Amino acid sequence: MWWKRTRLAVLTVVVAGLLGGALALVFTPLTRHLARWATSDDWSALDGPARAAAVGQFRLAVVQVVAAVGAGIALTYTARTFRLTRRGQVTDRFTKALERLSSSEPYVRLGGVLAMEQIVQDAPDQGDHAARVLNAFVREQAPAAATTQLAATQLAKKPDEQVQEALRALTVGRPWRGDRRAPVDLAGLHLRRAQLAGAHLNGALLEGATLSEVDLRGARLKGADLTGADLTGADLSSALGLTVAQVLQAGALLGCRLPAAVAADSTVAARLTPSE
Repeated sequence: MWWKRTRLAVLTVVVAGLLGGALALVFTPLTRHLARWATSDDWSALDGPARAAAVGQFRLAVVQVVAAVGAGIALTYTARTFRLTRRGQVTDRFTKALERLSSSEPYVRLGGVLAMEQIVQDAPDQGDHAARVLNAFVREQAPAAATTQLAATQLAKKPDEQVQEALRALTVGRPWRGDRRAPVDLAGLHLRRAQLAGAHLNGALLEGATLSEVDLRGARLKGADLTGADLTGADLSSALGLTVAQVLQAGALLGCRLPAAVAADSTVAARLTPSE
């Protein structure tokens, strides 16, 4: 960008000016005058050798200051170069992980999920981007929830391994789960028997999802949208942040295990057991 080039040019001019001024101080008669000014009234009391020593000390001090400034500038440029190099490496790794996720081979896609997770461990600032990619991956790979009982019997009894790993990585918490990041979107997906124990699903979009027999023990579900979700046989016995209002929005609760405080609600309790 032009402003970056301008800033670099200004910095170069300033550094060149400092070096030029330092050379003028060290290698011109100006050094003697400055040394005389620095010693003030003591200069007249110094003999020839003492004055020469004072000038030498002054020059040494100038050289040390210039060296310190130069070291600071070099360190700044080194740090900047390191950040740019590291950013380039992370971008390259991110691109390769994306290529793996788009592979037709399941084990390659699984490797892409694990690579994406490792990138975030090394570069937490990529957490938001990785979460968006993995959420899109889950939505692409997981089947849609069945609309009829017959169609449901034809779907997988549990998620594919790469989908399960992506779900785990997506919901493990920080550095993935940022406070301002878009919520996890699993709405309308068939995720029967998924392992989501301890998952961070605060504010998650679970509308119409098939979550039957899903392990959600210890999952954080504050504000999650469970409208029309199938929770048949799901284990939410130790879920955190779950309210009666959320549970009553679910489409099916038969055999669902809920926190004691939620299950104690009479309306909820009536839906947990089959009607006579």
